[in-house]
Amino acid sequence: MRIEEIDEKLEALKNRAIEKTGVEAAVASEIGLAAAPDPAMGDLGFPCFALARHLRKAPPVIAEEVAEHLRAELEEGGLVEEVITAGPYVNLRLNAGRLATDVVGQILDDGTTFGAGAGDGEHWMVEFSAPNTNKPQHLGHVRNNLLGDSVSRILERAGREVTRVNLINDRGIHICKSMLAYQRFGEGETPEEAGEKGDHFVGRYYVLFNTKFVEEYEAWLGTEEATVRYEEWLAGGREGSREEFRKEYQDKYFNRESELGQAARAMLRAWEEGDGAVVELWERMNRWVIDGFEATYDRLGVSFDRVYLESQTYQLGKEIVEGGLADGVFRRLDDGAIVCDLEKVGLEGEKVLLRGDGTSVYMTQDLGTATTRFDEYEMDRMVYVVGDEQQYHFDVLFRILGLLRPELKGRCIHLAYGMVELPEGKMKSREGTVVDADELLDEMEALAREALEERYDDLEEAEVAHRARVIGLAALKYFVLDFAPRTTVHFDPKKSIDFQGRTGPYCLYGYARINSISQKVGGWPEVGGASREEALGALGTELEMALVNHLKGWPETVRVAAQNQSPSRITEYLFHLAKAFSTLYNDGDHRIVELEGPRRAGLLLLAKATQIALGSGLSLLGIEVLEEM
Repeated sequence: MRIEEIDEKLEALKNRAIEKTGVEAAVASEIGLAAAPDPAMGDLGFPCFALARHLRKAPPVIAEEVAEHLRAELEEGGLVEEVITAGPYVNLRLNAGRLATDVVGQILDDGTTFGAGAGDGEHWMVEFSAPNTNKPQHLGHVRNNLLGDSVSRILERAGREVTRVNLINDRGIHICKSMLAYQRFGEGETPEEAGEKGDHFVGRYYVLFNTKFVEEYEAWLGTEEATVRYEEWLAGGREGSREEFRKEYQDKYFNRESELGQAARAMLRAWEEGDGAVVELWERMNRWVIDGFEATYDRLGVSFDRVYLESQTYQLGKEIVEGGLADGVFRRLDDGAIVCDLEKVGLEGEKVLLRGDGTSVYMTQDLGTATTRFDEYEMDRMVYVVGDEQQYHFDVLFRILGLLRPELKGRCIHLAYGMVELPEGKMKSREGTVVDADELLDEMEALAREALEERYDDLEEAEVAHRARVIGLAALKYFVLDFAPRTTVHFDPKKSIDFQGRTGPYCLYGYARINSISQKVGGWPEVGGASREEALGALGTELEMALVNHLKGWPETVRVAAQNQSPSRITEYLFHLAKAFSTLYNDGDHRIVELEGPRRAGLLLLAKATQIALGSGLSLLGIEVLEEM
């Protein structure tokens, strides 16, 4: 019997017994089976409080009546071995050998596909990463990449068709800052000549632009013009020191007085007009950065089915907005801008969709990109993996999209996630104080190498390097994904590498330790048919059944993780699975290598099933396994 059939059978058994007391089927189905709080009470149970108002009897009396109906249906050697009452509760004790045979047998038969959903035919698109081509990716991008990749894997395992997409922001004033700094100070240098990855190389010029701008601004603050601006600032009703003025006026200075700011905006206009020299520089520098991104993605084990560039999509949406204006959905302001009255979608205020000069805003582009994707891929759901600071933007986007295309209402999801912080504080890209993704990966490998060298002194260098890469990446991925998406992550590299805590290395160690058991006993037992049933039927201790029941929950864990787009469901499950096996393995009554006969074979099969589930779960986090730690 397959796991889903086990649950269905138990549910049907419970419902029939309750219905025989005289209540309707709908009432019986509302009473759920749950794990008993104490194994001594049984494996599963349900309360009878809700039946009291229908039957006009005390819950303990009803529980006894329901239990008698259940006992009447018990079969010798069947799934339910005993029915027990405890006051108003009815508890079921399952046939341990039968349950172990069904659960472990299914895992051994299914292999790595164990837990896969049948699928509902839905096609989901997941957009994640979305970096800018003016700097390398940082720790925040790492969380985005890992979350998007893992959610895609989970959705696929649950039976959906998934298309992974990336939208790289390769245009705008921030891109021109890097370009202008390189044009003025780069002297034709290339990443190859500098010995740098392309994204690091270009990012250095983004930081340089900010350094030069700050120097320019500080010099300007000492001029008479700055004094005039400060006095105007005070006359406007502000109260504050020159220092407060300095902080507040910086962005206005960039747009009004700054020579560097004017030059960057002029470069952006030249790009939009198709100036040959500017476009050539833009293409060259973007290629350097994107090549660097691809190397980082490769190290992370992340890939995409399609990569969009904002330079190719930023004009999308104009026709949609103009069509909405013609249809009376939007309106035009006196300055020519087209807006949506947000009262139409249940919000307050208005949202500009096209500026008065006809240029797009991000909302315009996002409307165009979304409708284009739905038309091109005929997908059912679109998931945007974007930081929670954009929550309002996506709320407005989805509402306006539903206003324009009612058939798309409710089909977009903003998978918002919180910030990643370190003890040193928040990251600032333009000041060059970000936690670079590549440097982080290097650090994780170094920490893993240090841990390995403490444990082993006879590994060859190639093997140390391989294990350090896998363990370091497993530590990073597990730690980051172990938090619910909206939670702020306080990343601690050293804590993440702990072989004993709730970590990726701990789960990897559990997988590898099971492999070592196989080596100690000369391989996994080749048992099937009646022999396998005899071996699994010999299982039944509390620790063994705790592990069997945990394994039984894997398909439901995958389903819920997909439903909520939450990899933390997977990390939690894997930790408890590894811990349950460790408890069993270290118990004196479960020394697998010291046992003989069917029970030894049964424990070996249980260990193999655990290893399959661990490997399957780790793969959904994008974590590679090791046969030896």
